[in-house]
Amino acid sequence: MPHPHSHPWRAVAIGLPLAFAFTGCKDRKSTDQSNTTPAQQEEAPAPADPSLLPPGILASEAKLWKLVWRDEFEGSAFDTSKWDYRYLGPRDGSIMSKDCVTVEDGLCRVWVKEKEGMLHNGMISTHKKFEPLYGVIAGRIRFPRMQGQHGSLWMQPAKGEKIADNPARSGAEIDIIEWFGERWDAGTASNLYWPGTKDGKFDVKANHAGGTKDFKVLPKGQLPSDDFHVYSVEWSPKGYIFRMDGKETYRIAEGVSQVPQYLILSLFSADWEAPRLDRKKLPNSMDVDWVRVWQADTPPVREFAAESKPHGTEG
Repeated sequence: MPHPHSHPWRAVAIGLPLAFAFTGCKDRKSTDQSNTTPAQQEEAPAPADPSLLPPGILASEAKLWKLVWRDEFEGSAFDTSKWDYRYLGPRDGSIMSKDCVTVEDGLCRVWVKEKEGMLHNGMISTHKKFEPLYGVIAGRIRFPRMQGQHGSLWMQPAKGEKIADNPARSGAEIDIIEWFGERWDAGTASNLYWPGTKDGKFDVKANHAGGTKDFKVLPKGQLPSDDFHVYSVEWSPKGYIFRMDGKETYRIAEGVSQVPQYLILSLFSADWEAPRLDRKKLPNSMDVDWVRVWQADTPPVREFAAESKPHGTEG
């Protein structure tokens, strides 16, 4: 088995070829057309679409990155070559249901609903379909406003080893964004969890970095539930850089997974938060405009502090 660093930036897609050009334009040399016939003249390349560039990446680095995977959620159902349902059935006081994930009007909508007194939630993942190793992973999302639920774009290891205190081999839970609703602590979070020991026993979440804080990206009074925003992580063998709308919110060199990970979209009302949910306002949804992944053959060098600043510490 090759060492994880032998191909440091790669995507693992099962049963699917990876497409590296999505804009429909081709690379062409500029030519002086004054001495060419119409048949010899070449089309001018279309301008690059800024929305297809990785969020927060410098213009000077743009050519390093390739868009290797994306879903724009067109049609009337999610693409089963890219996604599948995850954990159907009871989970932490709620029920994961197929009908809590819909695609309509160019959006993937992940719902919390109430049926016969039970809360039903939605969750889909790219497990065994697309499992990237490193890159920029991003989604454009509008969250529901209420507390008592949390929407998330996150990642789990595809096949990490069951080993404590070694995230490079075990992988890690990478919570690119979690939104817990309008509450006292701003409700936005980026979290990392990786295996360790707790009370003498192996625990997949024994180690934690991150937390909930005000990302200080939106103007005062605005919430992530008011509009769509782009949430992303730049993941490398050295660390993670989390961003909202291209602006850095957190940088850390702890808990770094060096194994392929799959993507997850979920809106979940767990038993510990459900009492704060106003059921009279259900159903409500987390709306996802798109999810995209970029990778670089030669990634840009990033600096990480020897000891990462605790999440939530300002200044």
